[in-house]
Amino acid sequence: MAEVPGDTSGRAPHLDRRALMTAALASAALAAAPGAALAQVSKAVARTTNKTPAQPQPAAGRAFFTAREFEALDEIAEMIIPADDVSPGARGTGVAAYLDQRIGESRDPKWRQSWRDDLAEIDRLSNGMFGKRFVQASLEQRTKLLVSISRNEKNPQEAGEYAFGTIKWSVADAYYRTKVGIHDDLQYQGNVLLAEFAGTDVGRK
Repeated sequence: MAEVPGDTSGRAPHLDRRALMTAALASAALAAAPGAALAQVSKAVARTTNKTPAQPQPAAGRAFFTAREFEALDEIAEMIIPADDVSPGARGTGVAAYLDQRIGESRDPKWRQSWRDDLAEIDRLSNGMFGKRFVQASLEQRTKLLVSISRNEKNPQEAGEYAFGTIKWSVADAYYRTKVGIHDDLQYQGNVLLAEFAGTDVGRK
C-alpha cells in the first residue's frame, strides 16, 4: 500500500465515510466511462483523502493554545518557577501568555504540533498515574509526576521526559526575559546611567 506523503507511521490513511463513498462512486464511474471520467474521479478522491486534519481552535484571547492546553501550561510553568518572597512566579509574569503568542506567530507546523503533543503527553501520564488530567490532580500528585519526568533531564529517554525538558527551558527563557525575572529575581543592576565612571585608568602604569 502506498504511503501518504509526509506520513511516517506506516499505517494506512484514515478514510471517513465520505471518502469511502467517493471511492465507490469512482469505481462505478470508471466502469461506465474509463476515459474522460478518470481524471475527474481522481481529483475528487484526492480532494477527499488529502485534506489536512482540522487543528484545534485557540481559546478566546489566545493565539494558539486551547483553554485546556493553556491551563495545563500555566500550571506547569508556575510549578517550575513559583512565586516567592522575592518576586512573582511564572503565572504572575504572564509566561504562558508569552509562549502562547510566540507559538501562535510561528510558521513551523512541527514546532507548533510538538507543544500540543508535549502537553497531551503530560495529561496522558497524569491520567495513567492518577486517573485524572494534570490540572485536576492534587498538588502532591502533580509534584510527583513532574519529579518523575525530570529525573533524566540531561539524558531523556521517554516521551514525558522530553516534554518536561522542552517546557522547562522554554518557561525559564520566557521568565528571564521579563523585567521581573531580570531585575527582581536575578537582581540585575545593569542598564543604569552612571553619574561618574569608577573604573580603572588603564593609561596609568
